[in-house]
Amino acid sequence: MIITLAGHVDHGKTTLVRALTGVDTDRLAEEKARGLTIDLGFAYTEHLGFVDVPGHQKFIHNMVAGVAADQHALLVIAADDGPMPQTQEHLEILSLIGVTQGTVALTKCDLVSPERLSACNREISELTRNTFLQEASIFQTSAEDTTCYADLSDHLLQQAANHQGTQDTTCFRLAIDRAFTIKGAGVVATGTVHSGEIQEGQQVYHFPSGKVLRVRSMRVEDQPAARSARGDRCALNLVGASLEDIKRGDWITAQPTQGVRSMTIRLDKASSFNRPLKHWMPVHAYHATRHSTARMALFTEAPDQQTWAEVICDTPMACHRGDRLVLRDQALDATLGGGEVLFVSETQVSRRNTLEHRKLVSAYGATDPAKSFQTLLAQLQLRMNIFQSVWNLTDDSKAALMAKQQTEELGDLVVSRAQWQETLDRCLAKIAAKPTNAMPGSQGRLLSNDIDEVAKPLRQPALDALTKAGKIIKRGGEYFMPQAEPTLPPELLGTWQQVEPLLDQLQAPSCGDLAKQLGRPLALLERSLLELSKTGQLTHIGNHRFYLPKRLQEIAALVQNMTEESPQGTMTVKDFRDRSGIGRNVAIDVLEFFDSKGFTRRQGNERVVLRPFSS
Repeated sequence: MIITLAGHVDHGKTTLVRALTGVDTDRLAEEKARGLTIDLGFAYTEHLGFVDVPGHQKFIHNMVAGVAADQHALLVIAADDGPMPQTQEHLEILSLIGVTQGTVALTKCDLVSPERLSACNREISELTRNTFLQEASIFQTSAEDTTCYADLSDHLLQQAANHQGTQDTTCFRLAIDRAFTIKGAGVVATGTVHSGEIQEGQQVYHFPSGKVLRVRSMRVEDQPAARSARGDRCALNLVGASLEDIKRGDWITAQPTQGVRSMTIRLDKASSFNRPLKHWMPVHAYHATRHSTARMALFTEAPDQQTWAEVICDTPMACHRGDRLVLRDQALDATLGGGEVLFVSETQVSRRNTLEHRKLVSAYGATDPAKSFQTLLAQLQLRMNIFQSVWNLTDDSKAALMAKQQTEELGDLVVSRAQWQETLDRCLAKIAAKPTNAMPGSQGRLLSNDIDEVAKPLRQPALDALTKAGKIIKRGGEYFMPQAEPTLPPELLGTWQQVEPLLDQLQAPSCGDLAKQLGRPLALLERSLLELSKTGQLTHIGNHRFYLPKRLQEIAALVQNMTEESPQGTMTVKDFRDRSGIGRNVAIDVLEFFDSKGFTRRQGNERVVLRPFSS
């Protein structure tokens, strides 16, 4: 079990660790000279590990880096001073990070009278009221009487024996707090394992660089080990890393990690922070050992103690659902609050106060992935790639969740099989009710607006699935039963018979060229072609130009092949013109039409394919 010592500066934390372990955790020359802890210190016994964090207000950022939720807190208070401002702040930080177990050590008891000891105990009771230390044991210690440490040591050993780790189905993550080199071994990164487990020899990833590394060997709580799991103090000997690449605040993970800048949290205001929280307040955001300046966007005006807030960081964070943030005011350099992460995003949420986003955050705020999965499934908001990333799930954990439910995967959207079948049936019934032989366009487009009883995310996938299965026919923007496909009126049928052979080529002529070839007025011809486009016989790509759908499909396949063959995955107008034989002006018209359909996207002078083409 790992024990974090917290408390006000010069209250005896380092002395207490030395008495319990025989190890002096002040390793820096400046720490020796100044007589105070500046950086994190570590000491280990056979069954216990100790993290000595700085008590001085100037080094709060180092204190935050030393705490993890699975640790046991040892709050150190000097009897002569009693609880001090940093004592309270450290206690609040421990609570915000999610520490739930702890003990109080009352030091320097030999320096005070019995009356002062009684008063100090009352002050501690007041300080810890309504906190996780409310029922914690208090041990009196003295540097003059070394026998007093035996009871504290026995208590901590008993706590370690009773300590049960949290069942963890997430991917391995280690928050780096130190990095150094060992001659003959190479780079070593140390830190607390925040989730998952790792095996010796396993491939891992470095965040933020994304470099692929390998664990050559490891030590857990200063002992050689072949495995490390959540809550462990761990040292990894990494192959493929250089000391210049790795620093405090970085992460070692079992899967590539996409940094996020937006974290929606359940914000708890620190009781010691006596100023109102303000929307868009500049803050320091601390996540494990990583720090970023940020802005805090509130979901409610003038919140009291708890609300939702979006924290938008200036640098990417390796944050997931269930992690904890600590927020400090940039102006006062005081802890204002923090809390549990409910949702993360690569970018700032554009509409955080919409009902849809609140429902999404609430669903992800469930106590475990299974409950979140069920809620999102019912809300038709279960996008599996986002879900797996937010919850940091392993592939096995993801598969286990999906196996418990009868689901259908529609791209990244997952729906229940019953919901999907109901959607297909409703769409088919709506289309079957459309009047037969109706002139295309006369009844309006039978898309999402007409099928209003079908949930919006499922409408288009259902229509696409029914079309692919041959149960309905798509003409332009409308859908019909195969037996109810509308017929063309005589005037349009005649135009269609004239223009179809002329348009059956990769470079379709313009309306002006068609009018000249057919000897028809341009305005009347174009009006007829627009009507034909409503039937799906033609596709209007803009700029007075129409194409046969089959020819557009052929051109789209050519564009797809060109980008796949390119090492960069891109294509220029010149490349397309030369490969297709289509003139430059027409080529530009076609490619801009593809852009408008979301099939391609222009990047400077080049284009990339985004998704399969659909006319």
